[in-house]
Amino acid sequence: MNNTSHPIKNQQLAPYIRNYFTLDFSSLPQESIELKVPPMGFPVLQFHFGENVNFYRHKHFTNQSLFIGQCTRHVILYPSRGMKLLGVNFKPYGLYNLFGISPHGLTNSGVESSSFMGKENIKRISQTLKKDGIEKGISEIETLLLANQNKCVKLQPYFDELVDKMEVENGLINYTGLLDKNVSVRTFQRYFREVIGISPKMFCQVLRHKYIMELLYKNAEMKWSDMQLNGFYYDFAHFTKDFTQFSGLTPRKYLPLKNSFAATLL
Repeated sequence: MNNTSHPIKNQQLAPYIRNYFTLDFSSLPQESIELKVPPMGFPVLQFHFGENVNFYRHKHFTNQSLFIGQCTRHVILYPSRGMKLLGVNFKPYGLYNLFGISPHGLTNSGVESSSFMGKENIKRISQTLKKDGIEKGISEIETLLLANQNKCVKLQPYFDELVDKMEVENGLINYTGLLDKNVSVRTFQRYFREVIGISPKMFCQVLRHKYIMELLYKNAEMKWSDMQLNGFYYDFAHFTKDFTQFSGLTPRKYLPLKNSFAATLL
C-alpha cells in the first residue's frame, strides 16, 4: 500500500483543507484484506479511481465519491487489489465553513458527494485521475470545491481558533478554560454541534485516543501502563474503559490487530 500526501495548490482553500492524500493498493499481495483502523478525525472527501471495490462492505458505498464525517470509533476497511483513492482532508471546521454542511449528520457515516456536486462532475474527476494523473486531478477537484463554495456561511474565527488549540494539544486540555469570560460554554457547545458535528468533550476524547494510537504505533517498546503514568488517565481501569469504547476491544486483544496501513495513516 502506498500512501502519499499532496499539498494544496489553490491557497483560497487553505482555511478549509489540510491536504490531499492518495492510497494505492495496486500491489496488494492478496486479493483483499480486512483492516481495523482508529478514528483519524475530521471529515474527508474521497474519490475512487482504481478498480471497482467496496471499501466499507456497504451496499451503497462501493467505488463512489463520498463525504465521510467525523469518526468516533475504530472502523473496519476492506481494501482490494487495484483500489486507488484520493482523499481531501478537511480541517475540523472546514466542511461547514466551505459548504455550510454540518458534519453532525455524517458522524460515523457518509454520503455520496454527487448528491450536491453533480454526478457528471464526479465522473469527470475520476476519469482525470485515471488518465491525466494526480496533480491534474487535484486541480480539477479544487476548481469544483470553489465552484460549490457557500459564501453565505457565517464564519466564527474565534471558535475556529479554539478548535486549532485543542487539536495542537491533542485534546489534553480543559476546553472550558479557553473561553473568554463573556462566552458561555453552552454557546461553544452549540458551535461544536453545528460546525464540528460532535461535542467538544467527544472531540477532545477522539484527539486524545488518536494521539495514544500514534504513540503506540511509533514506539514498539511502549507499554499500556505508560499511558497511565504519563497522566492521560487516573488509572489503568479508566484507560481500558476508554480504549474499549473506541475500539470495541480491550487493549490486550487489540494488539494483534496492529497493521501497517493504520500506522501509515497515523
